[in-house]
Amino acid sequence: MTDGRPRTRQAGADLRWVRGVSAATLALLVLIGCFLQLVLGVTSESGLRPTLLVTTTIAATILALAAIPLLLRPSGGALWRHPLLLALLALVGLTWALALIPPFGGWGWGFLLAIAGGMLGCVVGGWWRAVVIAGVLGAIALGGVSRSVTASASVAARTDIDGANPFVIVSTLVLMAFMPLSTIWVLRVVLRLDQARQTASELAVATERLRFATDLHDIQGHHLQVIALKGELAERRLRSGEAALAAAELSDIRSIAQAALEDTRAVVNDYRTVTVAVEARNAAAVLQSAGIDCTARIETPDLPTDLGAVFAVAIREAATNILRHSTATKATLDLVRPTTDEYRLTITNNGSGAVRSGGTGIAGLRERVGAWDGTVSTRRHDDAFTLVVSIPTASRDTREEEQ
Repeated sequence: MTDGRPRTRQAGADLRWVRGVSAATLALLVLIGCFLQLVLGVTSESGLRPTLLVTTTIAATILALAAIPLLLRPSGGALWRHPLLLALLALVGLTWALALIPPFGGWGWGFLLAIAGGMLGCVVGGWWRAVVIAGVLGAIALGGVSRSVTASASVAARTDIDGANPFVIVSTLVLMAFMPLSTIWVLRVVLRLDQARQTASELAVATERLRFATDLHDIQGHHLQVIALKGELAERRLRSGEAALAAAELSDIRSIAQAALEDTRAVVNDYRTVTVAVEARNAAAVLQSAGIDCTARIETPDLPTDLGAVFAVAIREAATNILRHSTATKATLDLVRPTTDEYRLTITNNGSGAVRSGGTGIAGLRERVGAWDGTVSTRRHDDAFTLVVSIPTASRDTREEEQ
């Protein structure tokens, strides 16, 4: 297994790089807007209005630069009520209102208004974003009304600096209104991808822990059940004076406990492989030692090892349930390939107890078999209980293609 820490560090560095680029892009956009606003807006006109327009433009630029970190947060939330954004909107609105007073001051005074509108659109959600952009574009459109009023008042209708085409300037204003939205959208997509990566890593860890817990439950539950059964038999034979038989049972308990320790180490080291034929023989031997007449039939010589491991888990789970939840005297175990398209395991026992709820054994088995597109079914007839596990042969080829 490869170490994921270098990959995590690289992802963190990439995320910081994207944040930095986004912040630099927004800052550059604000400075360009300020520059164009001053270059295209300032004329030879004298008086109080030009001074106020320049002052509010510079103040709005400072506030816009200070508000950029707000846009870099993962979500907007209630940031639209932040004092920085409110002050920025007030200043750009005042600047544009001063420019609209006839005679029209020129489209150039609307650049920071467009940028501030785009920034506000980044921190609102849903239809409000469209409302904000529409409001900004509508406010910019009022420049045409003011320009018409200026012309109708027989005042020389001034074009912007050097006779610049108003259509070009208005188109640039519209573009600048959308640029903050696109920049922040890219950043938030990257943030969501990073969050999805972290979630996938956490799910992978949780899945591995669940797999380990399931394996440990299957192995140790089976061993502990057999140890309990052997201990009970040893106790009975000691009471009846059968010391030699009791000693044999105790020897079996020691062997089973040693096997449990070895299996636990194997699970931890993740190299334990189970042969279905060995598991079937072990299950039959354990059931017979408990006084249950058990016959096992394995007729799948071509069974792949990975599928055999799944059926081995099913055999172990069934044997544990028979010992724990039934008073069985007979049991059968059949693993066959009834058709070329399916492997089928059928385990039947009599003396089945009442139906229990809340168990995890069959549910865990269904998850394992479901991963191979197989099915697990149970049925009860009188006191006989039958477990059927079916796995299509095509499922193995499908998994190999996916891998």
